[in-house]
Amino acid sequence: MVYWRQVCHGDTPRGELGAKTTKKTFMKTDNSLTLPDGRKLAYAEFGKLDGHPVLYFHGSPGSRLEPLFLGDDVFSRYGLRVIAPDRPGMGQSDFQPQRGFVDWSNDVVYLADVLKLKQFSVLGISGGTGYAAACAAKIPERLHTVVIVSGVWQMNSEALKKIKFPSSLIWNVAAKAPFLLPVLLKIMNLSFKGGAEKMLAQLRNNVPASDYAVLEQPGRLGVILESSNEAMRQGVKGVSWDIQLYARKWDFGLNEIKIPIKLFHGEQDMSVPVKNVQSVMNILPTAQLVTYPDEGHLSTSINYCDEIFKTLIEIA
Repeated sequence: MVYWRQVCHGDTPRGELGAKTTKKTFMKTDNSLTLPDGRKLAYAEFGKLDGHPVLYFHGSPGSRLEPLFLGDDVFSRYGLRVIAPDRPGMGQSDFQPQRGFVDWSNDVVYLADVLKLKQFSVLGISGGTGYAAACAAKIPERLHTVVIVSGVWQMNSEALKKIKFPSSLIWNVAAKAPFLLPVLLKIMNLSFKGGAEKMLAQLRNNVPASDYAVLEQPGRLGVILESSNEAMRQGVKGVSWDIQLYARKWDFGLNEIKIPIKLFHGEQDMSVPVKNVQSVMNILPTAQLVTYPDEGHLSTSINYCDEIFKTLIEIA
């Protein structure tokens, strides 16, 4: 795998956070533990062993390898210890039948206890949104901060109206014809195997300029493809269930969230239009939304990682 190393506003992070980190990274991508119900939970670790703990919830399709899109060395410079678990049925984690978002918060607590983390931050990226929100609602006492970037919220009929084709295809299938979703995902997985160069050419006219600028930098698209391939290493069952959860009624209410959460979103996001995020703000009274006029779905986390990482560390 090609690992991207230098990201986030050039070679040196801005502000004081980068200056405080001097120790080498300790990247480990094949960790696992056995959960109380006997399932295997796989996870990767990046950054500093003694850094501020952040549980990273990957997108969909995605895997524990996804944080490499931001860069292992960068986490270390910012003083972060990033722990990224594979969700059930994705990567190397066992499938969990009939699970919901709330079930994930139970897995997170067990993982944190094994790692002896009394309190930690959570970072939900894209399809990791529902899982970060569930933790905010169900285990607030364990959380230092909650950050969601390029967040996917419930894909109900109103949300789907705001999304244009082709981004709307997978969500419409999940909502209206979920039995076809495995077929669509298998086709998608075949396209991932075509290689980064071929996919980059296909994306040139189909993604915002800011996203393309990020993807054409050496190594970045390769990380996304590797993470997506890893997500489907067991087949598409886990990813299919993961996506369908967003098209169903969630198993908790957003009004249960009583702690501050911070949302970052690009106004050029074609995968999840910023209007979708703005529509949930009325039921998230503790949330703060920060938008960027020129950023897309992928570029926000890269071009504004300074603000994102500072938010993860700051005292609420």
